[in-house]
Amino acid sequence: MKIKTQLRIFLIGVILVPILAALALPTYHYLTRPERILFGGYKQVRQLGDYPLSKRDINVFKQLLHTLPPNVEFIILADFGEVNEILANTIPEFEGLAFIAETDLFQYMNETSDGYFYQLVSPQLESEVDIIFISRISRDTQHARKNGFFEKSLRVALFFISLFEVFSIILIVSLSNTISKSITILNKNTQKIANGELDVKLESVKNTKSDNEITSLTENLDKMRLALKDNAERRTKFIMGISHDLRTPVAVIKGYTEAMTEGFYDTPKETKKSLEIISTKTEQLETMINTLINFVKLNQTDWMQQLKKQNIVPVFKEFAEGAVTTGGIFKRNVTAHIDVGETIEIPFDKELVQRTLENLFSNALRYTAENDSIEISVSKIGSDEGEAILFKIKDSGIGIKKDDIEKIFDMFYRTSSSRREEGMGIGLATVMTIVKAHGWRISVDSELGSGSCFTIEIPVHAEP
Repeated sequence: MKIKTQLRIFLIGVILVPILAALALPTYHYLTRPERILFGGYKQVRQLGDYPLSKRDINVFKQLLHTLPPNVEFIILADFGEVNEILANTIPEFEGLAFIAETDLFQYMNETSDGYFYQLVSPQLESEVDIIFISRISRDTQHARKNGFFEKSLRVALFFISLFEVFSIILIVSLSNTISKSITILNKNTQKIANGELDVKLESVKNTKSDNEITSLTENLDKMRLALKDNAERRTKFIMGISHDLRTPVAVIKGYTEAMTEGFYDTPKETKKSLEIISTKTEQLETMINTLINFVKLNQTDWMQQLKKQNIVPVFKEFAEGAVTTGGIFKRNVTAHIDVGETIEIPFDKELVQRTLENLFSNALRYTAENDSIEISVSKIGSDEGEAILFKIKDSGIGIKKDDIEKIFDMFYRTSSSRREEGMGIGLATVMTIVKAHGWRISVDSELGSGSCFTIEIPVHAEP
């Protein structure tokens, strides 16, 4: 159960139990008031119906009975002087008697006055017969009645207090156990990450009764674990890639330098040629280092905060004109079709977008042969998600294997067909980084031997 839910139940209980207690006391006294109690012998008042009394007189006696509190005994007599007829009775000592002498009655009342309180009422009736209503209550009962209200109220109050205490203890213990178990699981998981156990899946309690806000952090921790694992693998791959790619020019420079030091080149011409090779490899090494530095800068977020809205159409046109010219130099049939409005303002970094387009075009040149075609197109489409610009660069080159398509944007990854080409395998990784940072999408459609088509989808109204 969620911690928030348990706290809500606790708060509802804190509010509801006192309210129930406040309502219970008046309800209890309402249900136990004299008017709702059917006293023993009450049904005997129906015997009055057999006596020559009017309905009004009978109602008078009923009202008298309604006013009596619990545990009151009574006797109703028709007064004939020395002998009285018993019309209704609930006093055990007079049970079964039809008549009682007045002297015997008062003598009995006098002898039992130490144990009972007696009350005698002679109501005004329509009938000519005098009716006497005598009620009595035990002195012990009278004393108990004085303390009864306080005792009953106290019992009810203690019941609700005990109920509230039990409710609070159970919920607090449950809440404490939930928090304790959740923190224990969370501590174990964070400890695994702190110890570098990134290959071990974190303990999870999802879809169980112990699932709550704290344990749900495990899902985020597991995502963080996978991200850390992926970053560690990328870092290892990054270092290995740098070591491999930098080793070649460094080895060449070292070899020619040692050869010159040991005097293998006797003529100035051989020495000059060696120095030219060293210079070329030094420039290559410098270019590779600059490429790495630029790629690292791309993964920082400072430049993303400086993106500003500007017209992107001139960037496409300028790139297309340069690509057509470059294609002619390298003997490629490059065509460009830009079918969008003159003004489309979106937030982007001009220099980085130019680098992205150039990287894609450079790949198209590299993996096509003379007289192959390269098509560049820019169009605008509309969809349920809004308008977007589609930039496509399609070539008729060697294409990409299906197994390589999912990996070509990875750092340092180079397909089997590109092993013989110079480069570090950073170009497409840079393209992916720039595209993602702008909030755009890139996809590739390729088949080995039939060329490739790279597509960048640029939402017109989306924020990066």
